[in-house]
Amino acid sequence: MRSPFSKLTLAFVVLACVGAWFGVVRADDHASADVTVDDPAAASSINALNDEISQRRSDASKLNATVESYRKKIAAMEAQTQTLAVESELLDNRVAKSELDIQATDAEIEAVNDEITILETRMNAISAQLVRDRESIGEILRTMDVYDNDLSLQLLFGSDSFGALFDRLQQLASVTADLQDALGRAEAERAAVESDRAAQVGKRTNLADLQLAQEKQKDLLEDEKASKETLLAQTERSEAQFQIFLSSLRAEQQSVNNEIASLQDAVEQKLRGIDGAGQGSKVLSWPVPPLKGLSTLFHDPTYPYRHLFEHPGIDLPTPAGTPVKSAAPGYVAWTKTGPQYGNYVMVIHSDGVATLYAHLQRFNVVADQFVDRGDVLGYSGGVPGMPGAGLSTGAHLHFEVRLNGVPTDPLNGYLTLP
Repeated sequence: MRSPFSKLTLAFVVLACVGAWFGVVRADDHASADVTVDDPAAASSINALNDEISQRRSDASKLNATVESYRKKIAAMEAQTQTLAVESELLDNRVAKSELDIQATDAEIEAVNDEITILETRMNAISAQLVRDRESIGEILRTMDVYDNDLSLQLLFGSDSFGALFDRLQQLASVTADLQDALGRAEAERAAVESDRAAQVGKRTNLADLQLAQEKQKDLLEDEKASKETLLAQTERSEAQFQIFLSSLRAEQQSVNNEIASLQDAVEQKLRGIDGAGQGSKVLSWPVPPLKGLSTLFHDPTYPYRHLFEHPGIDLPTPAGTPVKSAAPGYVAWTKTGPQYGNYVMVIHSDGVATLYAHLQRFNVVADQFVDRGDVLGYSGGVPGMPGAGLSTGAHLHFEVRLNGVPTDPLNGYLTLP
């Protein structure tokens, strides 16, 4: 049995514990806010991380400002006359902008990672304090249980006055209640920090998705670098050759448009005479498996040569030599070689639909040949310097869908992404 002096001393100890709790952790609404912990090493680490976060955010802000200046410069250059010098400088600016975009996102990802580290440090401090608080409350409750069961007349008569003892016991009960309140607040604070951390982890997940998207941006960056070299090789670094090349690209497009229009009706009449061949062209099959996704979309704003012409189809990265299959039953309108498409096949189907397959390494069909869905038209290419590559910077299949001769988005009801 403890003496009244011991109980009073214990009460003051408990009060000190409560006061200590409020000095351990003070959580703010933001992960990067100043956090006070009782571990000097942890506090020093948090301060250092906060400094890094500020620096990274500052770096990202500066990079984004530079990116914006490049964006404006690119837009201004796209309005200029199409010359080799303009096109070359335009590609250089696209490369520079893409590099800065990647750097800015990397800085933001690192900043969020640091914020999550701070949240985890805070969480550990709160959890450790909760353990200590539970132990303190358990000790106080055990002490009060002893008082309830063993308080005797001897204890009462041994005290200076009954009123003094009663005041001390009441004080002890009050301190215990304060500790219970402190624990409740601590639990609530921990729940809030867990919510903050979950939000930050979610943000990091979003940034990781952005980083994944930027892996494609890095591929685009390499494509932009290769695009300049391809263009310079095609034009022999000559302005006169560039203008000739540009005229040949436009002539090729016009020829495709004109010939589809003249062949469409005749071919559709032939298809109507073949059982089943005139059906099903509104739903197309993939000409090659889209295992690596799409590297360039229809009218893609990131297309390196967009200043020269819109991208009239989709690009599917695939190794050179991959069998390219007909997307639906139809007749081969032609197999040709041109400056833009390289080796390419046009197939005319029913319902005003035609499909084009470009940058082929070699053909497997001839003009006026009937092909069923899935028949091999040729084999993919696209590697610069390879026969039939055309205006290409890497191994892929360029695939177009034309409705009544006009290029349309293949993903707009014709193909379904897996």
